[in-house]
Amino acid sequence: MKPTEHLTSYNRSLPESISSLQPDEDEGLSMRNYWLMILERKWYAAGVFLVVVLAVAAYTFTVTPIYQSAALVQVLKRGPQVLQVTDVVENSVTNDTDFNTQIKVLESVAMAQNVVARLSTEETALLTNPTRNHKGETAPPASIVFGGRKITPQRLSLMLQISFRHPNPKVAARIANLYAEEYIAYNSRVRVEESLKAVDELKERADQQRKRVDELANSLQSFRQRGNLISLVQSKDIVTDKLKTLNMMATQTNARLKDAEVRLNQVNEWTTSSRDLAELSFIASQPKVGQLNQQVTGQKIAISQLQDRYKEKHPKLVEASNTLLKAEAELKQAILTAAASIKAEYENALRTDEEARKELALQETKSLDLDKSGVEYENLTREFRVNEQLLESMLVRMRETAVSSTIEAQNARIVDRAAEPGAPISPKVFANLLMGALGGIVLGLGTAYLIALIDDRLKNVFDVESLVGLPLLGVIPYADRMEQPDKAQIVSNGADQMIVESFLSLYSTLRIGEQSRCAKLILVTSTMPGEGKSFVTTNLGLAFASQGQRTVVVDCDLRKPNLHHSFRLGDAKGLINYCVDADPLDNVIVRNVHPNLDVIVAGGRARNPTQLLNGPQFETLIAELSKRYDRILLDTPPIGAVSDALNLLPIVDGAIYTIQYNRVRRRAARRCVRRLLSANVPVFGAVLNGMAMNLSSDYYGEHHDKSYKAYYNNQGVGEAATALKTR
Repeated sequence: MKPTEHLTSYNRSLPESISSLQPDEDEGLSMRNYWLMILERKWYAAGVFLVVVLAVAAYTFTVTPIYQSAALVQVLKRGPQVLQVTDVVENSVTNDTDFNTQIKVLESVAMAQNVVARLSTEETALLTNPTRNHKGETAPPASIVFGGRKITPQRLSLMLQISFRHPNPKVAARIANLYAEEYIAYNSRVRVEESLKAVDELKERADQQRKRVDELANSLQSFRQRGNLISLVQSKDIVTDKLKTLNMMATQTNARLKDAEVRLNQVNEWTTSSRDLAELSFIASQPKVGQLNQQVTGQKIAISQLQDRYKEKHPKLVEASNTLLKAEAELKQAILTAAASIKAEYENALRTDEEARKELALQETKSLDLDKSGVEYENLTREFRVNEQLLESMLVRMRETAVSSTIEAQNARIVDRAAEPGAPISPKVFANLLMGALGGIVLGLGTAYLIALIDDRLKNVFDVESLVGLPLLGVIPYADRMEQPDKAQIVSNGADQMIVESFLSLYSTLRIGEQSRCAKLILVTSTMPGEGKSFVTTNLGLAFASQGQRTVVVDCDLRKPNLHHSFRLGDAKGLINYCVDADPLDNVIVRNVHPNLDVIVAGGRARNPTQLLNGPQFETLIAELSKRYDRILLDTPPIGAVSDALNLLPIVDGAIYTIQYNRVRRRAARRCVRRLLSANVPVFGAVLNGMAMNLSSDYYGEHHDKSYKAYYNNQGVGEAATALKTR
C-alpha cells in the first residue's frame, strides 16, 4: 500500500476520535485543569509548605511549656432554706439561663481582680515573673489571671471545671483553687451585702410611705367637708341630657354643611374648567335660571326660522339677535347670582356648624368637670387603701430581710480541688506539626493557585479556545537538547517520536477540517519572535511531503530569515533574488531538500519587505507555485511585531497560528488574532508549541504519554521516516 493510501484509510478512522478529544467551545476549566495549574507550580507550593512547617516546628520546640490545673465545682440549684423567706438576691439555678449567668460571673474581670487580691506577695511574683520583659516590666496580675483562666461547663450537669494555665505548675493549681473559693465566697458576700442594703432602702421607703398615707387621710377628710356627692349626681343628669341634644344638633348642622360644601365644590370646579353652570341640577332648578334658559332656547329657535326667510341684516333678524343677546346676558347674570347664593349658603352652614360644635364642646367640658369631681372622692378612697396596704407589706418585708441577712447560705461547693499538674498541656508537638503540615499544604496550594491566576500566559486548551478564540489544532512537545536544523527536520530524522506523532496528528486534523482539507496556500505566523513558527512550518511541510503531496516551504520572513539555517542551505538564492533581481524561479527553488519537499529561502534581508511582499513579482511567484505544488507553506514574521503577515492574508487559503507554551500573554494573542480574523480569511486554528512532555501528557491525555513510546517507534515514526527516505 502506498503511503498516501495508508494515510487516507487512517484519516477515515480519525474524525470521531479526534473530535472527541477537542473540548467544547463553552467548556470551562475542570478540577483536573486546576490541579494541573497548581502542579505546574509545585515548587512554589513546596517552598511555602517548607517555610510553614519549619516555622511551626521552630515555634513548637522553642515556646515556653504551659501547665494547666483544674478544680471541679458543683452549682447548687438552691441553697439551704432556714426560713421560708424570699431572698433579695435570687441565687437559684432552675434553667440554662441561670446556669450561664453563673458562668459569666466566673468569667468576669471582677472575679479575676478578687482572686489576685487573695494572693500573697510571693505568689504574685511567681504569677508575673514569666511575663517579665528585658526592661524588667511585667504584665498586670489581673490581666494574667483573666487571660489564663477557663470556665468549662460539664455536659448534662451543673458542674463547672475551673482551669488555669501558667508556666509554673504550682501557680496553676493555686489560682484554680482560689477561683473556686472566691466564686463561693463572692456569691455569699453579694447576698449579705444586697440584703443589708435592701433593709436600709425598705426602712427609708417605709417612712416615705407612712407620710404618704397620712397625707391621703387628710385629703379624704377635706373632700368630705367640701363636696356634696348627691347634688353632683343630679347636675350630672341635667348636663348629660343637654349633651345628647347638642350632639344631635351638631350632627344635623354638619350634614347640612357637607351638602353645601359639595355644591360649592361643584360650582368652583365647573367654573375653573369653564363649563356651563346651568347644567348643574341645583343651578338649573332656580326659577329665574329656568325661565331665562327657556327664553334663550325659544329665541334661538325664532332666529333660526327668521334666517330661513331673511338675510343677515334684515331688521327683524337684527332685532331677534339683540333680544337673544339680552336674554343670554340675563341668564348669565342669573347663573352667577345662583352660584353666589350657593357660596352664601355654604358660609351660613359653616357658621351654624361651628356654633353648634362650640356649644357641644362647652357642654362636654362641664360634663368632664362633673365627672372629675364625682370620681375624685373614689380615687382618694382607693389610693388611701392601696397605700395603707403597701405600707404594711413594706414593714413585714423589712423585718424578714433583716432576719435572713444574718443567715449564711452557699449556692455552690467544691467537688475536686485542683492538683499540681505533672506534664505540660502545650506545646503539643504532634498536633502542632500535623497542623503545620496541613496548613503548609493549604497555603502552598493556595499560593500556587494564586500565582497561576496572576499568570496570564497561554498554556492550555481552555486558554487557546475560550480566551483567544481559535480551535486547537495540535500540541507540539518541547524538543530538548537538539540543534536547530535537527529540530526543523524532526519529522524526517525521527529524533523524537512524540514530536513526530504530534505533527502527524496535526496533519490529520488539517485533513479532517472542511476548509483546511483543500487549502493549497497556507500561512504560518505567531504573536512574537521565538515561538517556533518556522519549526512548525518546516515539520508540517515534511508531514505533507511524507504523504506524497508536492510541497514547497517559502521563507517570507525577510527581516529575520530562518529557513536557510533550518535546512543547512547556506547562501542559496531565494525570494529576494526573484522579486528584486528577476532571477528565474527555477534558480531560487531548492529542489528535493527531502522527497516531495522543495524550499525557497529568503535570500538575505530586505530593506523594504512590506513593499516587496505586496509587489507584482511576489504575486507572480505565488501564482506559479500554485500550478506546480499541492501545498505551499508561507513562513511569515510574527504578527505582533510587524504587519507583513497581514499583507499576505488576501492571497492565501488559510492561516495557522503558532503559540509558544507559557510565553505569550493572553491580551497580546487576542489582539493579534482579532487582526487576523478581520481579514475574512479562514484561520484554521492554533498550534500550541513547546510544551514539556510531562505537562503535555497531563493536559492532553494518554496519546502524549511515555507509555506509547514503543507504539510510536513502530507506527508513527516508521510511517513518516520511511516515506521520506524511500522516495
